[in-house]
Amino acid sequence: MKETVDFGLLNSQTDERYGSRKYGRLGTMAKNGCGMIALYNIQRAADDTTRFEPFYAARKQIKTNFFGLLGTRPSTIGKNLRKRGFEVRAFRPKKAEEAALYDGVIVLTWYLFGAHYIAGIGNGDGTYTFYNQYYKPRTMSLTAFLEDLVRYKQHPYRIWGIRFPQKEER
Repeated sequence: MKETVDFGLLNSQTDERYGSRKYGRLGTMAKNGCGMIALYNIQRAADDTTRFEPFYAARKQIKTNFFGLLGTRPSTIGKNLRKRGFEVRAFRPKKAEEAALYDGVIVLTWYLFGAHYIAGIGNGDGTYTFYNQYYKPRTMSLTAFLEDLVRYKQHPYRIWGIRFPQKEER
């Protein structure tokens, strides 16, 4: 059995290790894979045995828009996570205080030339570490993150609050 490399949590969809891979029939991870990166990061944070290679191999379960050229279909976020045992609730940005009570979040934002998904992993102290948005992962409250997006001309559209599945007692 081929051993898979542990990429850990991913912070850049353009990473040379996977950025040129296909996403949908016409897209690539670098240009259109932010939704898949967000889903992977949530799964990885909940279960550190998750590896990127098998997750990527199962990517057909993640529905795309226009053959991947427009990235991940928003309706697939909750469905994909629920199939994996997560509890998921969608919020409008006005309800960010409620969304901030979860183990993780995925934020969908839009801007002049497209849209982008960002995963935030809860730290247990009211803050999240956000991946695939900044040069390095950044830690802040969900409210501060949403304000930061607006400051940089991105507009939060949807937030998914995510409760991680309970790990089995051994």
